[in-house]
Amino acid sequence: MGYSTHYLGRLDITPVLREPEIEWLRAYAELIDPGAHGYDLPPNPRAERVDRARRSRTSPVQPPESEIPTPWGMCDWKPCVEGCCLRWSEVEKSNNAVPWLEHLVDHFLRPDGLARGAGADFDDFTFDHVVNGVLAAERGDTRELYLIRAVDNVITTETLVAGDPQGW
Repeated sequence: MGYSTHYLGRLDITPVLREPEIEWLRAYAELIDPGAHGYDLPPNPRAERVDRARRSRTSPVQPPESEIPTPWGMCDWKPCVEGCCLRWSEVEKSNNAVPWLEHLVDHFLRPDGLARGAGADFDDFTFDHVVNGVLAAERGDTRELYLIRAVDNVITTETLVAGDPQGW
């Protein structure tokens, strides 16, 4: 069954992302399993979904050697089209905001990001961004209400109302 968490707010990015950074990060968020690709994205992430479904019907998919560790599930966070902030994609069963936000900041945004030097896709990345902002979050199953804060690329949480473990 599972649960969903809903988020309100945004995390600002300074300086604003450049067009190649925006395009790459938005495509990364659309992948079914971003970690299976390492830092090598297929040219069209939507085509990758169809191709993966076809292959799974006929033969097992072998993970590539370039696999990088990513948080569990899909990435539900991507930059806005202007590149000034990270926003929630408003999808169901979205529950791993903190690990995914830390992953995006640590690998692709902050100075000395872990993806620096990992291939031609990152030649146009500046790795000089700072993320700041606040998100309010509410878990759908327990109604826990909490804040996710980003201050100078450090992500923290603060519980405002403890959730009811019995649900509601």
